[in-house]
This record gives sequence, structure tokens and C-alpha cells, in this order.
Amino acid sequence: MLFGNWLEVYFTSEREKFLIAENLLNEQGISYKTDIINNSLRLLGNRSPALCRDGNVKDYYKILVKKKDTLKAKHLLSGI
Repeated sequence: MLFGNWLEVYFTSEREKFLIAENLLNEQGISYKTDIINNSLRLLGNRSPALCRDGNVKDYYKILVKKKDTLKAKHLLSGI
């Protein structure tokens, strides 16, 4: 996904940590965007979607901030 002037500062597969990160950015007034990669569907060799049945399905959560806020956000989120 293209976000232009936005850079990824946080990536996790743990929803709880993602929510903590969002709260920290909100508290500091840092604008952010999120991208969630739903990993519950897999493509098989024939390109038809099938549910993943191995029990290890995780969603991935990304947080992006404006370039000017990158250092501040990375520092803020480094303790999570």
C-alpha cells in the first residue's frame, strides 16, 4: 500500500501491542495511519483462496507516521 509522505515506524503481529502503540501516538498528538494485513486466507498453487488450517494464522499491524515525526514516533514506540 502506498502512503506517499508516510513512513512505517511500527510493525507487530500482536494486537495488544498495536493498540498500545496507537494510544501512545494519540497521547502525543502524532498523526498516524494504520495498515492491517489479514493473513487468514492463503493462495494455493491453483490461485484459489483457501482457509489456512495450520492454526498459526496471524494478522500483521503496521503504523505509519509523517516523515517529520519519524524519529519522535520511533523513540516513543521503542519501549513496547
